[in-house]
Amino acid sequence: MKVMFLNLPNGITGFRSSIDQELPVMDLVEFKQLCYSFIRQIGGNVKSYNHDTSQQNFYTVEYDCLGETMLILLNHHYPLLAFASSLDRLTFLDVPGISTKFRPYYTVLTKDNLNSPITPKHLSALSKAELTQISYWNPKTVGEIIFNHWD
Repeated sequence: MKVMFLNLPNGITGFRSSIDQELPVMDLVEFKQLCYSFIRQIGGNVKSYNHDTSQQNFYTVEYDCLGETMLILLNHHYPLLAFASSLDRLTFLDVPGISTKFRPYYTVLTKDNLNSPITPKHLSALSKAELTQISYWNPKTVGEIIFNHWD
């Protein structure tokens, strides 16, 4: 499968200097409403959600469907959405059934996109503040930049 190249936009990490422009913020209310609706449609239940972005740059909804627990992640600043089985090691998943429901609202990223190695081209639009954080935290994949819990 060919992996689509992701242009990482300025601000994707959630870091900026005090002189940089304010970053856009995704609509948490809409995200939660969509999650509750779509999870119910597939016969699942929302277990919890985390909208605290003080320690991470994404919102999280944990849900259970057919005895399996999964996470939906939405970047705090851009409409980039992913599925994961764990936050500890950022284990990304492809979940076709529910992914298609989110596509009209967000760019749903595949695990191949998220697990791809970082190239200089990925970093070309990022700010100095972001590049400093990337150098410090040393992420290995694109997904670790888009969905980070760097404090």
